Amino acid sequence: MNRALVQPHSPAVFVFDPATGQLVSQNAASVVLLENVGNMGGERPTLSMVERLLAAGGKTVALPSTPGSGDEVNHELRRRCRRPDGSELALTRVWGPGSNTILIVADISESVREDRRLRFSQTVIDRLMKSTTLGGALDTLLHMISLYAGWPYAEAWLQREGRLTRKATRILPSNRPVDHETPERSLSSGRGIAEEAWQSGEIVYRDHDGGMVDTGGCVAVPLRANDETVAVLTFGFSHAHPRDRLTLDVLEGVSDRLGMALQSRLKAEEAGDARRQLDELLATAGDAIVATDSKHKIRIFNKQAERIFGYAAEDIIGQSLDVLLPPSARTRHKAHVARFAKDEASTKHMAARPEVRGRRKDGTEFPAEASVSRVVIDNEMVYTAVVRDLTALRQTEEALHARERQLRMIVEAMPFGLVIVRRADGGVLFSNGAFSTLVEATHSEVAGRNIAEFLDDKLVADLSGGSSADGKVAGIEARIRTDNGRVVWCAFSAVAMSMAGDDVTLIGCYDVTDRHRAVSALRESAYNLAEAERIAHLGNWLWDIAPNTLRWSDEAYRIFGLEPHRVEMTYPVFLAYVHPEDRDTVEQAIAQALESKEPYKIEHRIVLPDGSIRVVREHAEIERDATGRAVRMRGTVLDTTVINHVTDSLREALKRAEFANEAKSQFLANMSHELRTPLNAIIGFSELMASDVLGPMEVPQYRSYAKDINDSGHHLLAVVNDILDLSRIEVGATDMDESPLVVDDLACACMRIVDGRAALAGLTLAREIPVAFPALYADERLLKQIILNLLSNAIKFTPAGGTVSFAARRDTDGGIVLQVSDSGIGIAPADIERVMEPFVQVEGSLSRRFDGVGLGLALVKQFALLHDATITIDSELDKGTRVAVHFPSWRTRAIPDVAPRRHVSGS
Repeated sequence: MNRALVQPHSPAVFVFDPATGQLVSQNAASVVLLENVGNMGGERPTLSMVERLLAAGGKTVALPSTPGSGDEVNHELRRRCRRPDGSELALTRVWGPGSNTILIVADISESVREDRRLRFSQTVIDRLMKSTTLGGALDTLLHMISLYAGWPYAEAWLQREGRLTRKATRILPSNRPVDHETPERSLSSGRGIAEEAWQSGEIVYRDHDGGMVDTGGCVAVPLRANDETVAVLTFGFSHAHPRDRLTLDVLEGVSDRLGMALQSRLKAEEAGDARRQLDELLATAGDAIVATDSKHKIRIFNKQAERIFGYAAEDIIGQSLDVLLPPSARTRHKAHVARFAKDEASTKHMAARPEVRGRRKDGTEFPAEASVSRVVIDNEMVYTAVVRDLTALRQTEEALHARERQLRMIVEAMPFGLVIVRRADGGVLFSNGAFSTLVEATHSEVAGRNIAEFLDDKLVADLSGGSSADGKVAGIEARIRTDNGRVVWCAFSAVAMSMAGDDVTLIGCYDVTDRHRAVSALRESAYNLAEAERIAHLGNWLWDIAPNTLRWSDEAYRIFGLEPHRVEMTYPVFLAYVHPEDRDTVEQAIAQALESKEPYKIEHRIVLPDGSIRVVREHAEIERDATGRAVRMRGTVLDTTVINHVTDSLREALKRAEFANEAKSQFLANMSHELRTPLNAIIGFSELMASDVLGPMEVPQYRSYAKDINDSGHHLLAVVNDILDLSRIEVGATDMDESPLVVDDLACACMRIVDGRAALAGLTLAREIPVAFPALYADERLLKQIILNLLSNAIKFTPAGGTVSFAARRDTDGGIVLQVSDSGIGIAPADIERVMEPFVQVEGSLSRRFDGVGLGLALVKQFALLHDATITIDSELDKGTRVAVHFPSWRTRAIPDVAPRRHVSGS
């Protein structure tokens, strides 16, 4: 069983969290509303729960919503819910970006009922429209008396403003012979006899001879009502009849009744006149006029109503007003009518009422506004509504809104900033997105601010001045300040205009900062080029071949010992400064370049005005037209006199350096051999002493000393071996014995060697090699040295608890990649290239845990180059290092079982 909804007059307002849908706050009316729809304070309401309770068992219809405006776009969902108890609710859900969801619920039942009471007083107007006219009534009255009395000529006189006025004339047709006198003659005394009867109130009968003779006569019959003569009927005849007296007696007996009837007709005529005036008013009214009785039955329906609603008046009059209302609005209209009937005001104008909806005959709906009034006629409430169709207006508004949106989109899409400023105080009235971007602020941050916050006062004055006749300003370049404190160069234009009664200035600004920078950069570049030419003694020139003119840069003049632009340069003038012995060579080189289309390159001598000789190098390219004809030559001239001397000196120094480097490498190789012999003896004897092979030592501490000597000897021997290997590579004395190698076996052997060192350092060793991995064609000793050096480095620079892993994989080009990764201290990006240089060590928190001279990665790089391989290092401080050696694809191809040894020279 549905319970009738009882809601306070004020709307219920709920505020919900958009993320959870939970109720955040509500007003008192919403508490009453929830109790009325069945929520008795159980679980905390959510948005979906409230809407479900309100719509339970009813019918909900979505209404068109108007989108929000302004910087923050709000969304609005409007619905109308008709509940089973007949009440109707208006539900409006409003939400926007970053804001709560608001649900507003209003009870509109009374307004619906009130709309249905808005009917015009149809009864009186309908009777007026259907009553008989006075002319018809008088004609019928004269016709009936003329037939009865046989008096062929008749007239009706009505009293108007104290005098009689003839209103009707009737000539009765007859088959009997009559004297065809004109009515004027027969009724020559008609007005007089009528006035006599009007004054006396009695019937006046008169024949021409004073009696009932055939010479003719006339009769005047006054018609009275309520002791007042309302009309006089006069009749004329050619011949008197014996029955005229009887007729007069009859007329005298019924005159009062006829007067009462005529008075009713007169009143009906007056009402008819008012009705006709009303009809004319209704017909010519620009708005639809619809009147209903107290039962909401249509009684008046004018032409405009016919046009708007599509019904003919004769078809719609008598029907319920509901046919003109959308089904969703009928209940609400009844509520409105009921409330309006109780309202003190008898009229509600369009401006004071919300927009309504009408329904046409074809079922379509249209927006409308209505003025409503009520009046009591014959103890019955009559409602009248003046309805105005807003379809065209809304279409125009929509077109204007669409045009406004289109213009706004165009303005927003413009690549330059637009801002409208009030000239009186500089306040910003509008700005587009490009301007907001330009000043690094949002629309809302720009709105309402003063333009002087972004532009200098002088610039504002210049733009607002409108110095030209049409109030336009253009061609101003100035700076604009952004909200982030940056300065941006813009090109400004402005036009004075009026908007909404305010004098405003429309300012357009385009960011030309890049152009300013480019111009500045161009100037700086030209200056730098000139300075660079001056410092490098490098000039540039352009030779226009047809006019035979040369354009030289300042430095080109200085190279030839001339003051810039003091001499007009031509090709013959240039040749005059070329050394006589080189002149033919230069001319031949130029001619060959023009003919062969090859660039012009030559080094020759020139003779300066002071007689000194310099050497210059010239490079130039030929520019040709569409036919291939050379039109100009553009080139450079460089004074190479000093460079040539320096180059010769450098060549000598290079030869000496190469000789010294070769001697150094040979010395290192020889010294390494000399050091290994005593080191082997030291290592051997220290091992004997440490292991007590020749008997125990008397002092136990000597055994520890012997072990330290042995460890130091091994370390020094490893360093010597590394130096020896590096020296061999540098002098090209490294022999390679290459063969197919199983990478997994080689990796296992290397990891067994370093396993003890890793365990001592508290590290975990890992190996990852795919199944059926191809063999690698390489030198086993060098490849093993590569893997050992990489593993040793990883162990050396990885703190306890870390991991060192070896992996092998196929490269994208089909080659093989051997990779060693660790979780150690890592290498700074700036040091990655340096660590592969000989004797370079990068300091770090763990870099001195093991001794070394910095040859590990240098040897790996050189051994990789011997195999045509490349090495890459990927490292990040405190996160680890990954070193990968990429071997080319040809080292994985099918290889003979026995491969010859080959010697690879040093890099």
